[in-house]
Amino acid sequence: MIRQAGAVEYPMPSGTLHLPKVATGVTGGYIGENANPTHSNPVFGENILTWKKLAVTSAISNDLLRYNSPQSDAVVRDDIVRSLSVTEDAAFIRSQGVGGEPKGLRYWASAGSIIAANTVSIANVTADLGKAIYTMLNNNVPVTKGAWLLSPRSWYYLITIRDAVGNLAFQPEMKGGTLFGYPFFVTTSIPINLTVATNTDCSEVYFVNFDDVVIGDSQRLLIDVSSEAAYYNGSSVVAAFSLDQTVIRAIAEHDLVVRDSNAVVVVTGVRWGV
Repeated sequence: MIRQAGAVEYPMPSGTLHLPKVATGVTGGYIGENANPTHSNPVFGENILTWKKLAVTSAISNDLLRYNSPQSDAVVRDDIVRSLSVTEDAAFIRSQGVGGEPKGLRYWASAGSIIAANTVSIANVTADLGKAIYTMLNNNVPVTKGAWLLSPRSWYYLITIRDAVGNLAFQPEMKGGTLFGYPFFVTTSIPINLTVATNTDCSEVYFVNFDDVVIGDSQRLLIDVSSEAAYYNGSSVVAAFSLDQTVIRAIAEHDLVVRDSNAVVVVTGVRWGV
């Protein structure tokens, strides 16, 4: 979903990618006649992407393949692809970047781009959404590819809430695929059981400029199938050949960086729909 939302994707064949960035920009100034212009040099930095490996193995009985549907392996393969996609999105959104995982959007956001949600009402929710956009604009981020990330619970609240006279407050616009003029994406990878203060049922809402989100792929998705491989089943290494099984292995290698930490705004403590 992070890819679908518009993150910039680069090939990373060597496993590492160095992205230059301007840490401090040039500053100009007005001058009088016959005066020298202000001299200002930019200060450069870089973001470094380094491959992180996402992998899984799955074993299928060859009896199933022989005597049931010849498409059983395709069903398992498709399930693996969907599962890895969900795992990738969860990491890209909320991983802290430890244990071999990429750092997610939540932990790329600057401290000033994390804002607390108000108590739930149409007026407060409208203000929270507006403040997310305002926070990004106020930090001089050109919102060239802005988009929202919502949990299903937050989405459900927004499309069903009515104002004081019974009109659906957000649904008319959301039917067209936008919220405050920007597209939105719904994912279960945003939890609804986060703890904020004394509440244990909180979620988050993200407003992201995806032109500043970069995914480097050193291996997009590699799927191998073998009836002779050995694999680790969680407690020991077993042989597929001996067990008359076929093993499917899927591997993807990638990393994610955000070029400008102000390009991710996170509304925390969201209890819309509770």
